[in-house]
Amino acid sequence: MSVRIDHAASALGHMANAVKVANSGGRESARIELQMAQIDALLAQVEQMRIANLIALAGLPDINGFENETHDAATEALMAGLLGSRTVPAVAGYGLAGGFEHVFIRSEIREALGLS
Repeated sequence: MSVRIDHAASALGHMANAVKVANSGGRESARIELQMAQIDALLAQVEQMRIANLIALAGLPDINGFENETHDAATEALMAGLLGSRTVPAVAGYGLAGGFEHVFIRSEIREALGLS
């Protein structure tokens, strides 16, 4: 995935620039800065809605009505949007031999939720 842009911070930056420019008499430049702030604020909302929709979809019951009873391809694809996993070597003498799966929230989801 590409580098995450903090649209909320960008919107605040554009608003601060609009005030500075307006105070120095640049009304047209201030108007443009405010429009850019609106665009960034909207993009920040869209990002949050995308994550909220992924979380809501992940909580829906499966086709047969029992939550988390089966893991079909659609569920796996959905969870891949929220979660990542990696194989971690097992500790000798503890649990199953070999490795086990460590599941974690993907870094871009953590950042967007402010969990980083």
